[in-house]
Amino acid sequence: MTAHPEAVKPDRYAHWDDLQTASFGIVQRVLLALVALALVILSCMALWNTVVLVHTEMSSHDLTKAITTGVDSVFLTVILLELMHTVIGRGHLAQRIQEFIVIGITSAIRHGLSLVATSDSGQTVARTINHRVYQVRVPGISNPRETVISLVINSGSVLLLVVALWLIQHRFGAEGGSNEAGHGLDEE
Repeated sequence: MTAHPEAVKPDRYAHWDDLQTASFGIVQRVLLALVALALVILSCMALWNTVVLVHTEMSSHDLTKAITTGVDSVFLTVILLELMHTVIGRGHLAQRIQEFIVIGITSAIRHGLSLVATSDSGQTVARTINHRVYQVRVPGISNPRETVISLVINSGSVLLLVVALWLIQHRFGAEGGSNEAGHGLDEE
């Protein structure tokens, strides 16, 4: 039994397919490296901005504002670095989804802290200690109802992300590579 000549003939476009696949792989790695470099630069800029902002607030002797500004700015740096780690990671799809959910949780917590820290009509309270008068600025809430509604929505989103993270971890295991049936979530 002889095969048809078309079936035996090698695919003359296979070389081009391999070349195209290799080219796309190189372009993908270069773009990922550029994104990672941009995120590192932005993280350094955010960290420097944190130092400058905290120094400015400390020079005006406003410790409360310096702390809230510092925490808010450092959270931005952490989010950028987590994003870089997730983008350049080579783990399973389920593992990378978990990392993006953690970034979402961190961002939502930062947003909630920012809501509380920036919602002030502030009161200045004077206290006398050892015959010296100290003034302390106590943050207040400019519109308590709007702030509470925003915090409830923000808390709900954090809770939803935590539940999603828990479900993914329990469905695909701690490694994120396979479920109970042994079917992996590799994208390759």
